[in-house]
Amino acid sequence: MLTSKRCEPKQLCAIGLLIVLCMILTGCWDQRELQDRGFVLASAIDANDESSSSLKQQRIESFAYPHGGSPYRLSLQMLRLGGQTSEEGSKKSNGGKTYVLSNTGHSLFEMARDMWGQSSKALWFEHQQAIIISEAALKHAGLAHFLDFFQRDSEMRWRTRIYITPGKARPLLEYEPPSGEPGGLFFTALSRQYGKDPHLPTFRTDLGFTTFDLDNGSDIILPRIEMVDNDVKVNGAALFKKDRLVGYIDEYAVKGQKYILGMEKSALITFECPLHPGGVTVFELYRHHTVLTPHVEGDSIYFTLDIAMRGNLGEATCALKHNTTGRQYQEDARQMFAQEVKRNIEYGRKTAQDLGVDVLNYSRLLKAKEPKTWEKIKDRWDEIFPTIPLIVSVNITILNVGEHQ
Repeated sequence: MLTSKRCEPKQLCAIGLLIVLCMILTGCWDQRELQDRGFVLASAIDANDESSSSLKQQRIESFAYPHGGSPYRLSLQMLRLGGQTSEEGSKKSNGGKTYVLSNTGHSLFEMARDMWGQSSKALWFEHQQAIIISEAALKHAGLAHFLDFFQRDSEMRWRTRIYITPGKARPLLEYEPPSGEPGGLFFTALSRQYGKDPHLPTFRTDLGFTTFDLDNGSDIILPRIEMVDNDVKVNGAALFKKDRLVGYIDEYAVKGQKYILGMEKSALITFECPLHPGGVTVFELYRHHTVLTPHVEGDSIYFTLDIAMRGNLGEATCALKHNTTGRQYQEDARQMFAQEVKRNIEYGRKTAQDLGVDVLNYSRLLKAKEPKTWEKIKDRWDEIFPTIPLIVSVNITILNVGEHQ
């Protein structure tokens, strides 16, 4: 008599695992190997200056456009993987790691698609790191005009960094970083240093946050990047009223505005020694508590800013002439540091209000904490914002002065 043998639970699990592995490890009919993809690392948008290019180059980078004219130039920095064709090898390279494709036209989408005629590889934007827009292009149209393509395409990453340059954007894609890394990776890494470098704008400078601000009609701050004599630096910031470029601010103003917003994770505060000209004392901030509060008294609106900073004495170039461990010296230093912070905050506040660009969070705080007042004045906010005073209180605590007197 024959008897059937039942499978053990372990055997059933093994069979099930094998079935799952067969399903997930099978090849895809539409797969494309890495070396067959054209990875875009960064995009640059310029106004098309036809006089700056030869007629031959214009014929290569242009296409028959039914609406006439080619006001914009889109340049893409491509990652070089392995062996390349001679056509791609002839492009401007970045240490052998990247090359640049360029096209002119009206539509960024159409320009990008037409670039497939310049490359043997399909363009992929999933790993795009940065978008650089020139001031000349922004004079033709607003920021929203140039970001629309990147916002709609599902390949685009919301963490893509956005930079504004007063010069041409394309040369930045041809820049060779001294670290040897591809330019796109270099550009996105620059903006990550905002926590340690108070001269860099806040983290809200990528495609996702910028889209959020555009959708909500908020004013925008974006980092300004510039190349001079083959040296690249993030140099201050560009301020936008909604999506229109209003002007630039320097690093000192960026630093003061970050104090107001409470966005600085670390900062160096300096003052010149009043007794020894040329001697500099530096306070290293590593912890702070910042409170920005709106106040309404009748028809009057003002803000208060209370900051408590804790840190160390980081440098004192005239230390040999002072007892830095003494109570009187540290008390005098605390007052000097507090005065410098107030001076910096006032400068940052003034630059924003003079340009009429609310990157100080005034409107958001007023709307959240004084909604009735906001409803009364929201239609007149652009004329009210530049007149709002700010009362600043700064308390500095020096915890350590180091081991050296």
